Amino acid sequence: MIILYHGGGAGVTELLGPTLPSADWKKIAAAAKRLAKLRGGKRAAELWDEYEFELLEGTNYFGDEFAVLHASVDVEAYAYFSEAAANPASKASFRAVADAISEIGPFTRFVAVSLETEEAVIPVEPPSPRVTSEAVDRALKDAENLIQTSGASSAVDRVHTALHGYLRAVLDRRGVDFAKTAPITLLFSLLRENEPSVKDVGTRSEDLLRMIRAMSAVVDALNNIRNEASGAHPAEDVLAEAEAMLAINSTRTLLHYLDQKLDD
Repeated sequence: MIILYHGGGAGVTELLGPTLPSADWKKIAAAAKRLAKLRGGKRAAELWDEYEFELLEGTNYFGDEFAVLHASVDVEAYAYFSEAAANPASKASFRAVADAISEIGPFTRFVAVSLETEEAVIPVEPPSPRVTSEAVDRALKDAENLIQTSGASSAVDRVHTALHGYLRAVLDRRGVDFAKTAPITLLFSLLRENEPSVKDVGTRSEDLLRMIRAMSAVVDALNNIRNEASGAHPAEDVLAEAEAMLAINSTRTLLHYLDQKLDD
């Protein structure tokens, strides 16, 4: 999904049905288009007609409710809108459209397009760890917002920060000494060495310990990806959307597992 306008707050995680009955929406749409054209949204209003945008109910992980002006488009149009999303003039035009709808009808937080052949990606649910810190909470919220507004590649750095902060918080609570500059890989190793509940994996321990060791490799790879292929540092090549979501989902899975294992 490409976000053409984001009116603040958390991102959209799910699109539901139409916000209004068809007849009511047609009346509001006609008036909103005219108003938007008078307020600098002429190009967006023209695209609205061309690609048959509809107003859908949207929600997110925080339970917010809002409207999303949305269209499903073909590959060529999707590429065009991808460029438009980065153009300040286009952003202003789509803002005028969203503002016009909000003034006349339902509050419209987003304008967005999806690829017609695009299947919905179901991400691993963002964790809410019991052992946490202000930095961890902020990084998790930032990651969720970035996934929805800028794409998954922009959020890799934030999930890395969340995991890093989580490991620091857990080790601090357990009185394990580590340097303030300790990398995420060392912190995960210290947790595995010092936390009995992580060592005790129950039945099929040999196979499960292989999985834990594999997660160590995931942490190591995430560290490299964050430093060399994310928005954390200037990089010529960043992860594509699918690979970025793989990194994010893997990290979220690890956080869910550790939070369940660590009984506080």
